[in-house]
Amino acid sequence: MHSSLLRRSLAGGALGLLAALLVLLLTYAVEPRLFDAFEAKSLDWRYLGRLKTLWERRQGATIEDIIVVDIDDRSLEKLGRFDQWPRDYHARLIDYIAGGGARAIGFDVLFMEPDRDAAMDSALVAATARAGMVYHAMAFSSANPDAFLYPMKEPPAGLEAGRLALQLHAGTLPGIRSADRMDGRLVPLYNAAAGIGFANFSPDNDSVIRTMPMFIGFAGRHYCALTLAMTMGMMGARPEDLTVIPGKAITIAPAGKAAMRIPIDKAGRMLISYQGTFQTFRYISYYDVLMQRVPQETFQDKIILVGTSAAGLSDIRPVPFQDSFPGVEVHANVLYNILQHQYIEKQSLLYTVLTLIGLALLVAFLTVLLKPVLGGLAGALIITGYALLGRHWFAEQAFWLELVRPVMAIVIAYLFVILYRFIDEERNKRFIKNMFQHYITASVVDELLKRPDMLKLGGEKRMATAFFSDIKNFTTVSENLSPETLVAQLNDYLTAMTEVVFKYQGYLDKYEGDAIMAVYGVPVEMKDHARRACLAALEMQKKLVGLRQRWRSENKPEFHVRMGINSGPMIAGNIGGKERFDYTVIGDSVNLASRLEGANKAYGTSIMISEFTKELLNGEFPLRELDLLRVKGKNQPVRVYELLGGAAAEVDARVRKAVPLYEEGLALYRAQQWDAAIAAFERALAAHPEDGPSQTYIERCAWFKENPVGAEWDGVFEMKTK
Repeated sequence: MHSSLLRRSLAGGALGLLAALLVLLLTYAVEPRLFDAFEAKSLDWRYLGRLKTLWERRQGATIEDIIVVDIDDRSLEKLGRFDQWPRDYHARLIDYIAGGGARAIGFDVLFMEPDRDAAMDSALVAATARAGMVYHAMAFSSANPDAFLYPMKEPPAGLEAGRLALQLHAGTLPGIRSADRMDGRLVPLYNAAAGIGFANFSPDNDSVIRTMPMFIGFAGRHYCALTLAMTMGMMGARPEDLTVIPGKAITIAPAGKAAMRIPIDKAGRMLISYQGTFQTFRYISYYDVLMQRVPQETFQDKIILVGTSAAGLSDIRPVPFQDSFPGVEVHANVLYNILQHQYIEKQSLLYTVLTLIGLALLVAFLTVLLKPVLGGLAGALIITGYALLGRHWFAEQAFWLELVRPVMAIVIAYLFVILYRFIDEERNKRFIKNMFQHYITASVVDELLKRPDMLKLGGEKRMATAFFSDIKNFTTVSENLSPETLVAQLNDYLTAMTEVVFKYQGYLDKYEGDAIMAVYGVPVEMKDHARRACLAALEMQKKLVGLRQRWRSENKPEFHVRMGINSGPMIAGNIGGKERFDYTVIGDSVNLASRLEGANKAYGTSIMISEFTKELLNGEFPLRELDLLRVKGKNQPVRVYELLGGAAAEVDARVRKAVPLYEEGLALYRAQQWDAAIAAFERALAAHPEDGPSQTYIERCAWFKENPVGAEWDGVFEMKTK
């Protein structure tokens, strides 16, 4: 049992590890993008809980630290088409907000070309310069020669790139996105701004915005995202105060101020921790600010982002929890994450690998040790619990516990083990069938195949009944026959006897020449193993009557067979060498059955059973007590009985008449009344002249008369031979 458990455990461990390694290979080396996409979708599912938690923490209030001045549908309705707005609207807006004491103003509005009215551009440039804390967005794009948009080798002429861009270390370049072109030619506006930053997003393959690139390379320099430019400006940081380690973090450390750390991936992207759905941040209509309907003090110490929620202005983006979300509020979330240090913490690769391997091993072990259905249920519960844990951690702590790869490893580990168990069970079935098909009836083989757990080949203690038979004087009989004739007749006999063994679902342990060893109660357990053994022995004797008649007519010798039966505990299992072994039974109970077969000779009987078998028969069969016998090799005496028939009516009338007289003689024998006992046994012989036990006791009484025993004699007869 222990070796089987160890073997299955080792197999489970190997299969779990194989499943984990296969998942790691597929998802990190072969097709990482596919599985990253699935993992991203699992993050979207987790946002449902995250946003609910954040909303409850805010008690439903909007975030006031960052205000979105929204070019909304109302503003368009009041002021007309956006592309026809005079740019002095924006100048007036800047002056009004700056006069309210805002910390910074970020324009998520692209001023791509100079206005037809140069005075309008001048007004906007002047307002930007006066405020001193306005940040303008620009955009990068790829070259398109078909549209005559060729790669640019330099930024637009006159741009103060040394102030507005970064010169990052060459080691940070490989993973960071680069662009061919800088769109926009309103250079005076950029130069007047406190800083500029791109508004480009970097959506995933499903178009959902989950990350924000912090840098884009162009013409030998790197430009910041609008949100990063605003952050550096508000901190008073210079380009040299910034350190970038792709895959780790951006560190902004201006002199005399606390450093700020922004986690990024190898491509320089920050994972956005969204704070809520549309209008989680405070929105104010652009029109209301322009018309000064909002008190100026509303903007005191606030960060202002000017952008649009109007669908017609093409800045509506899909995010993890909404298909339509204003791009300006994406920037608001990024800026809020940076300023409040509220980032999503992603599980490290090392812990992902360890978790994946651990879960795969756990499920593999459980599936190997439990039934397949229970193993599947355990796997499903582990997946459910793990997914709920991942959702809970993300909701409460913004911790991204990777789900897809570990769940995939669990499923594959379970399937591997199920396949292994199927192959192993099929192999075991073939092994069982090959081992037992010649030793037990087909119905018992089928039962074993259905319930292989009933069979423990490594060895186990069983309550069963052992049966031994042997042909009387077989050596003498065989000497008078040719080998061919002897083998033919012996096969005829053994075939008939084996059919009876199988009929009562016994296990044919072995043939030893003319001897048969069978067991009832192994390999399949039977409650009535003793009864089956007795019924089989009686039927064998009946078959022998018919066989002897046929052999007599064929001038062949007749076989008379002695049988011994004993019930008790015995060890059943595969016994032998490493390369050759047999399923058999061993133990004192087996040895006693063999001794009882030989003991028949002393009593002239055909079927002898022990007291242990008698106890299990519940009086169903007619028996007569033969003796209190101490067989060779045993210290404790055993009471033995002759099996007379299947029912009282089947017993020969002469035997039925002789048995009471015999029992009278046996009582007198044990009382050491030798003469009276002899007289009783002689009366039994008169009723049945061929009664072997009576004849045996007459001879024994005569011997005891000549060799008296003391008063301490216990009536036990000791067998000196096997």
